[in-house]
Amino acid sequence: METKHKRDLTLIERGEQYLVIACDSCGGVGNKDFDEVKVAPEIVGYYTTRVALMELLSVGAAPLAVINTLSVEMKPTGRRIISGIENLLREVKVDLEIINGSTEENFPMKQTAMGVTLIGEVEKSQLRLSKSQRGDFVLLLGIPKVGGEITLPHDEEICSFEGLNFLRQHPSIGDIIPVGSKGITYEAQLLAALNKCKIEISLNKIDMKKSAGPATALIFTIPEADLEEIQESLRGPLHIIGRLV
Repeated sequence: METKHKRDLTLIERGEQYLVIACDSCGGVGNKDFDEVKVAPEIVGYYTTRVALMELLSVGAAPLAVINTLSVEMKPTGRRIISGIENLLREVKVDLEIINGSTEENFPMKQTAMGVTLIGEVEKSQLRLSKSQRGDFVLLLGIPKVGGEITLPHDEEICSFEGLNFLRQHPSIGDIIPVGSKGITYEAQLLAALNKCKIEISLNKIDMKKSAGPATALIFTIPEADLEEIQESLRGPLHIIGRLV
C-alpha cells in the first residue's frame, strides 16, 4: 500500500482507488471571550470544513467521513459548530451520517479552536492531479478574503461550490487548486511544478500573496480553445492570472 503527499492532500493507494485525506484548522475565530474575530460558531464549522471539502472535491474525490476535533465544550459551542458543518454538507448534498468527532469536556475554554479531517475516495483513473499542459491558461475564480473581509452568511465574491462543481464536470479543465493562506502565487507555482512547467504570471490587479482564508478563491487550468466558453459560463469574479510554459 503506497502513500503519497500531493499539495495539501494525503493519498493512500487501495486497489484501483485512492483514499484521499484533507484537513484544516481554525483558532481565535468564534464567539468566546478571547476570540480575535467574532462570529457565530456555526460560521466557524461551515468555513473550516469548507476548506478541506474543497480540497477533496477539487481532485475528484467523494467524501466518506468528516471528523471534527473541537477544542471547545459540546454544549453550547460544539453543538453549534457541528450545526455549521451539517449546513455545509446539506448544501453540497452529502450524507450527514459521515460526521464524527470529539470535544473538550475537561477544562473551560475561553477561545474557540477546531480541526477537521475529511476522508474521501476516488478511482485512480478519475484523480484530477497533474492534468495540465504547456500553453494552458491559469485562471482565478473568486477574490482572496480572510476574517472580517468575508460577507456573512454568503459572499458573492468568493468561489462557490456551484462554480467548483461546474469546473469538475467540464471535460477541458485540467487542474483545480483551492487557494489558502499562502496566496495565489504559491498555489500557481505549485500547480506549474506538479505539471513540470513554469508559469508566466500576468495579473497585477490583485494581491497575489494575500491569504484566501477559508478557500475563498481557487485556480484552474484551461486550454486556449475553451477559454472564451469558460469566461461566459462561470459566475463570480474571474481573472486570467497567467499561462503555463
